[in-house]
Amino acid sequence: MATRWGILATGRIAHTFANAVNLSSTGTLVAVGSRTQESADRFAETWKGTRAHGSYSELLKDPEVDAIYISTPHPQHYEWCIRALEAKKAVLCEKPMGINHPEVMAMINAAQRNEQLLVEAFMYRFHPQTIRLRELLADEVVGEIRHVHATFGFHAPFNPESRLFSKALAGGGIMDVGCYPVSMVRMIFGREPVSVFAGGMLTPTGVDAATAALLTFDGGITAHVATGVGQQFDNTVTIYGSNGRIHVSFPWLCPAAWEIDVIVGQDKTTESGSGLNPYVYEIDEIDACRTASALESPIMDWDDSLGNAFVLDQWRKALDITFPQEEKDTLVAPVYGLPIAQNQAAMQYASITTEKETLQLSRLVMGCDNQPSLVHAAIMFDEFYSNGGTTFDTAYIYGGGRMESYLGSWIKSRDVRDSVQVIGKGAHSPLNFPAYIRPQLEQSLDRLQTDHLDVYFLHRDNEDVPVGEWVDALNDLCSEGLIRAFGGSNWSLDRVRRANTYAEKNKKQKLTALSNQFSLARMNEPIWPGCISANDPDFLNYLVADEISLMPWSSQARGFFTDRPDQIQASGNSAIDTRSWAQPADVEMQRCWFSDDNFQRRRQAFALAKEKNCEPIQIALAFVLGQRVQTFPLIGPRFLAELTSCLGALKIRLSVEEMHKLVHPATAA
Repeated sequence: MATRWGILATGRIAHTFANAVNLSSTGTLVAVGSRTQESADRFAETWKGTRAHGSYSELLKDPEVDAIYISTPHPQHYEWCIRALEAKKAVLCEKPMGINHPEVMAMINAAQRNEQLLVEAFMYRFHPQTIRLRELLADEVVGEIRHVHATFGFHAPFNPESRLFSKALAGGGIMDVGCYPVSMVRMIFGREPVSVFAGGMLTPTGVDAATAALLTFDGGITAHVATGVGQQFDNTVTIYGSNGRIHVSFPWLCPAAWEIDVIVGQDKTTESGSGLNPYVYEIDEIDACRTASALESPIMDWDDSLGNAFVLDQWRKALDITFPQEEKDTLVAPVYGLPIAQNQAAMQYASITTEKETLQLSRLVMGCDNQPSLVHAAIMFDEFYSNGGTTFDTAYIYGGGRMESYLGSWIKSRDVRDSVQVIGKGAHSPLNFPAYIRPQLEQSLDRLQTDHLDVYFLHRDNEDVPVGEWVDALNDLCSEGLIRAFGGSNWSLDRVRRANTYAEKNKKQKLTALSNQFSLARMNEPIWPGCISANDPDFLNYLVADEISLMPWSSQARGFFTDRPDQIQASGNSAIDTRSWAQPADVEMQRCWFSDDNFQRRRQAFALAKEKNCEPIQIALAFVLGQRVQTFPLIGPRFLAELTSCLGALKIRLSVEEMHKLVHPATAA
């Protein structure tokens, strides 16, 4: 297959790539797009036979272009990568793929959604020198790897107008060339670091001039990486093993005649070979992937790009470097700068009714308790909303108030307050007294930048407080329009029943919703003090009879229906992915969910998932959605792939027999 290339942008690296396309045997350069027709024409004059488009959009419309090479400044990768994928073009995106992990996550999500090839352009990864290095590592020629030292930096005169030093253009050494040693180190170890420590010097524009980081991995092994745009380094890689070391003198630019030194004791051997222009190999790899109908390259796959972006985020965080695109005052609508289009067909909806009104909510509720940054939250919320999700759950205590602020900033920037429902919670222990509801609620409203909450839960109960005092306090807030509906979170059946009996007797608004834990796996003991489950049949029967909706938290048992319990049982060690900042500890998983009964249900869920060609965790969520009581499961996806999984559960219909077998697996035939 011959790939017809279009180049998006006309800077220096675009000319380098154009030359490589002409040198390759698999690619043909057919078009270029620039922000102006004049710039595109100049580029086309240099590279004869290239069609010139005066805008990036026109390039993406070109029917004779199969693949797009994105060579814009870093902050523009996100927008034009996704636009190219939606135009059904394969994409080779210059490194770093995005300016942060959330952007890369969104790009990959777009590639999956559009079923298009997406590869990050670390050209050294595809070169024979690096391929041979990987073979040497696999053969353990220097034994067990203990430490890696990798540098890539150069000295450029400081110029605040240059992209290298511009914060608005995501400049600095980390983003421009520091991504290379991080990529190399992660490739060598084959896993993610558990911590990143860094120091360095910043330029007057606020980006890094020179910086070094220590990456630590499981088992106490380490890597030292250094970079800069204001400091020249030796730009080499040395790998230290238990029996010797490997040294690569030119790891990044990959010369035509390359060498890798292997030193074991007093013996030194040199691996050598020859290669083409390094960019030719990534061009050939795109063609090979397209021929195989692959969406990602095995040499530089999506997990690799995600992992690299996450480490770069940690490195910048250590130096307190934040780009303007990541600030709340410049948070704009996704990619296009336009309102988000909602696909309501992807969601299910149901209503809760109070004595005064009816509120329509999305059946899945986005939990807003585990977002590591505003930009990550915005991308997650955008995707949820675009798939018809309208209901968001947060609380006064989440993240010390940051989660409410993230949600409020997103709602304001997207101008969607009239089309979303916000669930809030307050009066958490030890401040669970009626007197604390109003001041906490007022602070929550301020953080959320709204004048009311659609549903309000008392986050914990305090049984020393007469239940009528809670009901009276909540009714006062309803009468003032500060909340519309309310209920209890982690309330017992007895207290819910007594609260609504009091409300009926005194002609007050009742509790119309409950937010207790509920899932296919039964919680052995509380995750946190004061947590209460609604798994008891009497509890569920009461909710049905009194028409109280259940909004369960940990509705998928916090990962119990994934492979993670198997990993815990097999190794006894932590199986936590270092990107999973909100993933519960293994000891919590064992304490709260490990039981014979739950493992039987888990096996039944896995068997049913195999029959239905879906994920076991989707079966677990479909079980919650299929209850007699009206449920609005709270979901807590950390990544877009997890959100996609949750949305997929909406398409699964479980029969009465299947529901019974999940609960009573011992009776399954």
